[in-house]
Amino acid sequence: MKIKFATLFLLAFTACQQQPASTQKQVPKAKQNIKEVVQYTCPMHPEIITNKPGTCPKCGMDLVKKTK
Repeated sequence: MKIKFATLFLLAFTACQQQPASTQKQVPKAKQNIKEVVQYTCPMHPEIITNKPGTCPKCGMDLVKKTK
C-alpha cells in the first residue's frame, strides 16, 4: 500500500512540474511586428507634437517623449 501511494505521489508531483509547450505563453506574431509610435512634445506647449526629437518652434525648448 505504501509503495502504491508513493508511486502515485511521485507521478502526480512530476506531472505538475512539467509544462507542455502548448501551455507556455507565446506572443502572437502579429504583436511582435507592431512598433510603438514615439511622439515628442514641448513641456511648455503640449499642443506641439512631432514624431522626431528636436526643439519647440514657439520657445526653443528641447522636445521630450510624450507619455500615455
